[in-house]
Amino acid sequence: RMASTRNPSIEVTFLDDYNINFVLSNTDVSIANALRKAIISEVPTIAIDLVEIEENSSVLADEFIAHRLGLIPLVSTRAMHPDGPVPFRDVEGSIASFLWHHEASEDKDCEIKFELEVRNTEDNPMEVTTRHLRLTALHGGASQENCGVKPVEYDPEYPVVIAKLKRNQAIKLSAIAKKGVGKMHSKWSPASGVYFTYEPVVTLNYERMEGLSAQQRKTWVEACPPGILRFNEMTGQVEVEDEINNGIAFSGECEKVAKELFGYDYYDLIVIKPKCGPDGNPDRFNFFVETNGALDPVTLVRAA
Repeated sequence: RMASTRNPSIEVTFLDDYNINFVLSNTDVSIANALRKAIISEVPTIAIDLVEIEENSSVLADEFIAHRLGLIPLVSTRAMHPDGPVPFRDVEGSIASFLWHHEASEDKDCEIKFELEVRNTEDNPMEVTTRHLRLTALHGGASQENCGVKPVEYDPEYPVVIAKLKRNQAIKLSAIAKKGVGKMHSKWSPASGVYFTYEPVVTLNYERMEGLSAQQRKTWVEACPPGILRFNEMTGQVEVEDEINNGIAFSGECEKVAKELFGYDYYDLIVIKPKCGPDGNPDRFNFFVETNGALDPVTLVRAA
């Protein structure tokens, strides 16, 4: 007997600069989990990997500063494969590939070099931020002016703080950024959060609910986590929310509250199960993806 062929599909339900929510359907949990893992650990980005510190008179140790630099997200569109869905193009529109370090014959093809040199000459403490991290003019004999790699800027007024300097303290360093993936080190992961939930099917036991007064029903709904049930003041009935909070639907809180309020006989007042396909297994999954800004959400999901 041949297995049925599935055609997975994605429906985007929310999208902004750093987040994407979508429904993955017509597939099984193994594919959904594989996609989650690929988003976290298989999509290449660019991150600082080597740091050479020439001067550091701040209160932070050299290793601490190097670690902070490595965790600063860098705009990483250039890390995409030239044959991929969103290849990086230079100012002239030509595809500019960025190679893995072991594949490149020249540093300019696999490295981006930054410099940072800051000294506080004022009495007030000074913040060293990602704005002080500058691309070097040349690296490997090639210009880096249009390389397309820079620290992610979440808010123009509040850049990421690397360190703080008191008067006469200074930091001078150079840093090399390379291409990598999250399974090599978390600094290369483009996702700050990825999870999925099953599509819930909520069933209310109206026969059992007949044994409760309207006030008891209302008390139950108010004690449950928000986003699953609502109480209709006009009819005195409990209803399922139009948009269920999938993240808490399977928490078991509604069942637990029902038993605490009305006794064990009311454990089946509500039943929440995953929505299943013809084979009896869950086939719809709600994904919630948050990026760190290295890649935009659509590029990240497509690349995975």
